[in-house]
Amino acid sequence: MADDYLKPYEEAVKAGGTGFESLLWRNKKFQLVRFRVLCEVAAAGLQKPDVPASLDKLTGRVIADMGCGRADLCQWLGENGVEYGKYIGVEGIGDLAEVCRRRIVDEKFQMAEVVESDFAADPRIFESLVKNHGTELFLFSGSLNTFEQSHAIEVIANAFNALGTNGGVVFNFLSDLVRDPPSDDTGPAQRFDTLGVFKQLSKLTGKIALRHDYLSGHDATIGIFR
Repeated sequence: MADDYLKPYEEAVKAGGTGFESLLWRNKKFQLVRFRVLCEVAAAGLQKPDVPASLDKLTGRVIADMGCGRADLCQWLGENGVEYGKYIGVEGIGDLAEVCRRRIVDEKFQMAEVVESDFAADPRIFESLVKNHGTELFLFSGSLNTFEQSHAIEVIANAFNALGTNGGVVFNFLSDLVRDPPSDDTGPAQRFDTLGVFKQLSKLTGKIALRHDYLSGHDATIGIFR
């Protein structure tokens, strides 16, 4: 039996199959905006402070997409000219992991593979991805939405602590700092205390970034780096 954070996705797959709706994104446009910001934060964090950020900084990087769903991020990277070194999609729901495998073959995603694993239930996955695959960058796009905040922070810390001397962890989440009255209709997703999350993770490293300038402030992205 999956833990509570996976149940909404399993129920969505059971009810409607493994299409886009199973990912519980509001719409495709929002998903793509989040991908862009996620990668911009990652590129900036991996760059030297005095050098302008560019997605070129992701060239050659080994990227683990944690909770990859249908591997849409891999598609986005390819369509936006990001020449990553290797893409590893990590997915805890078997049906979605199988969709990823088929897409990698059918759509000819380059240097891509899928690891079927529940990253929250087995925190050793982060060390395994670093040791066995050379992972430098852990990305979580929407895959922490159904977590309690404290659990999400624990997962991010586990990922960060598994990294070597270089690399980072970047993730997004629903923000409580939205200026409009926040809607209570977030489905299974939860809003996090954005500044609280930032403060907690700043104890791990001084190289931390926060983006809150997209999707009208309903969403936030934080990156922590070695």
